[in-house]
Amino acid sequence: MKQTHSLKYACALVLAALGSMSINAFAEDAPAAAAEPTPDWTFPMSVSLVSDYIFRGQSQTWGKPAAQFAIEADHKSGLYAGFFISNVSDHWLPGATVETDLYGGYRGKFTDDLSFDVGGIYYMYPGADWDESFFDGFNDSNKVDTFEAYAALTYKWLTFKTGITLNEYFGWNTNNSPVNGGFAGDLDAGVTGDTSGSYFFELNAAYEVVPSWTVSGQLGRQEINNSKGLDITYYKAGVTKALPMGFSLGAFYSGTNEPDAYEDFLSLDNGHSDSDIAKDTVFVTLTKSF
Repeated sequence: MKQTHSLKYACALVLAALGSMSINAFAEDAPAAAAEPTPDWTFPMSVSLVSDYIFRGQSQTWGKPAAQFAIEADHKSGLYAGFFISNVSDHWLPGATVETDLYGGYRGKFTDDLSFDVGGIYYMYPGADWDESFFDGFNDSNKVDTFEAYAALTYKWLTFKTGITLNEYFGWNTNNSPVNGGFAGDLDAGVTGDTSGSYFFELNAAYEVVPSWTVSGQLGRQEINNSKGLDITYYKAGVTKALPMGFSLGAFYSGTNEPDAYEDFLSLDNGHSDSDIAKDTVFVTLTKSF
């Protein structure tokens, strides 16, 4: 009886071991769980409230707040296209209340630290035209819409970007923005010829100093082709705090070399209100990203 009991016990141990080996072997032979495939397309979106819409050192909203929305379609190949909308002021952009931008291009990498971006952006202002200008003699019909090609090179947290307009710079020409009449702040300043080919270049930095806190800076130059006293140097510095639920809060200081042409700029809507379009200012942003 003792031998029979021992034999049964030994057989049970062997069967258990074989069962364990079979399970382990099956587990080793089973394929690993498939990694989540990279989607062909992603569609990042954002909604922002800004206390002032600053574009290359110049207020697009006459110093007033703006609501903005952006959406982008990004393909895993690097191709992308996007749309941006913001309110603007007809004091600065004749007949304009809304800016709607269409843009697209290609992003790629040379290395993990070095990337590039090339593309184009079309700034559109529905209903805006220089014939909406208040000033007599400076109101020939001419669209404000502008097409700009751009290229950027990024190394880690530092980006150099440049671009050039392929048509007139926001419709500026010798009729609506001439020397001796186009800019009340400096009568010697103004457009002297075709503003197509106006270009900019800028250096941008964004560095996360501690988790959720990013400091950023910008230094740039906008050159207006065939003009006097209108070129502008602009800069910006600030900090952004990432918040829960995709929100972020930013505070920035924006400044320029303050060309006289942009001081006491007379409203194109009513002819008597004035604003320092390129003055140094502080603005804040609240953004929700999706």
